Amino acid sequence: SSALGGIANILRYIGLVNQELGDFEQALYVNKLSLSVRLLQPFKEYSAIALMAETIAMFEFKLKNFEQALDYFNQALQAKKELQGDVTIDVARTVNNLANIHFSLGNLSEAMELYQEALEIKKSCLGEDSDDVVNTLKNIAQVMVTAGKEQDALQAYQSIVNIRQGRYGENHMSVAETLASMGDVYIKLGELDKAMTYFEQSIKIQKTQDGPCDERILENLGSIYGKLGQWQKAESIFKEIVQIKRLEHGDDYLAVARTLDLLAVSYIEQERSSESIEHLQEALRIRKACLDADDGEILASLNKLAFVYKSLDMIDEMQQVKAEFEAIQNGVDL
Repeated sequence: SSALGGIANILRYIGLVNQELGDFEQALYVNKLSLSVRLLQPFKEYSAIALMAETIAMFEFKLKNFEQALDYFNQALQAKKELQGDVTIDVARTVNNLANIHFSLGNLSEAMELYQEALEIKKSCLGEDSDDVVNTLKNIAQVMVTAGKEQDALQAYQSIVNIRQGRYGENHMSVAETLASMGDVYIKLGELDKAMTYFEQSIKIQKTQDGPCDERILENLGSIYGKLGQWQKAESIFKEIVQIKRLEHGDDYLAVARTLDLLAVSYIEQERSSESIEHLQEALRIRKACLDADDGEILASLNKLAFVYKSLDMIDEMQQVKAEFEAIQNGVDL
């Protein structure tokens, strides 16, 4: 038994070397050999079996071999239960990993059952408000959203908010992140007023912290303001997004151009079309710097400018933009 254990350890070491060298296929192969040797031992070393099975499972998961990952996580789980019993945090984390794989495979009912099992064990071992409990509640919320059970997802997210507020206070970034997730769910439900409220609460918290606000949340909020006809608020949001993107990526960044388009729309909707021109012109300049001369985005940018010029009776400017548009379509060098 000790000789077999020594061989298994040597194979495990070789697997670690292969992993360090980036040869994951070979590392996986050697680790499987190591586990096979472990399983030949008359006296089972369950801690070593669990470690090797879980290592192999993680490799299989990274390689998107989900069915194989399930098999090895189940082996790890059985070894851990033999060694530790059914109710330990280590067992709960392996159950959670099994649930993750079922979720990746689209097995939502199996994933939900396992997440609930992991949640109860974590609560028993760590208390109701631990980070591990929160992580599993997030997993449960994601399954619920995917399954179309948005109200159940909202309940899970609200539990997370309550835990985070209790532990860290109302202005913690983890609270802001969860409120934004609730906003996403309300968007899916088509309840834009509620989505707006949660995004606004999230941004309010973020503004108490150092650094810029989350672009994605700002973009969602700006989009909702537009859909609800609150264009002055949308204008303010889009200006903030442009500033953040320029600070992070510089002026010649394609996403800046796309947000400038939205900012221009906010002016047009407020009957301030003349103020949209400089933003549409800047969006066009960025696209010319970033894209091929005949790219569809450049043509769309020219169209937007022509529309605004026409609405303002700026006929000469419209004709100039129209001529540029036609030259690009006809393959004429400008």
